[in-house]
Amino acid sequence: MRDRVASAAARLVRVCVVLALVPVMLLTGIAAASASTADGVAASNMQFPIGPVGVAAVVVGLGGLVTGLVRHRRRETAASKSEPETVIIDKAAA
Repeated sequence: MRDRVASAAARLVRVCVVLALVPVMLLTGIAAASASTADGVAASNMQFPIGPVGVAAVVVGLGGLVTGLVRHRRRETAASKSEPETVIIDKAAA
């Protein structure tokens, strides 16, 4: 039998890591984009008027997506646990 507490803790750690990586990746992309516009040539090619409000909206949207996926997975797990198990009786063995 599996340890439920350890399994729940591992799942919580995975979710926290994923949720922490989303803003880090967004900020890394923003830093790379601002670093590439230092020469002036790339600045004319990268017209991205998203701003801090847009970045916050993307972060909130991704957070909602992850939350929805977690809720869907929990619902599926609960539904599979509530289904009765089918027992197959082997007539040849009886």
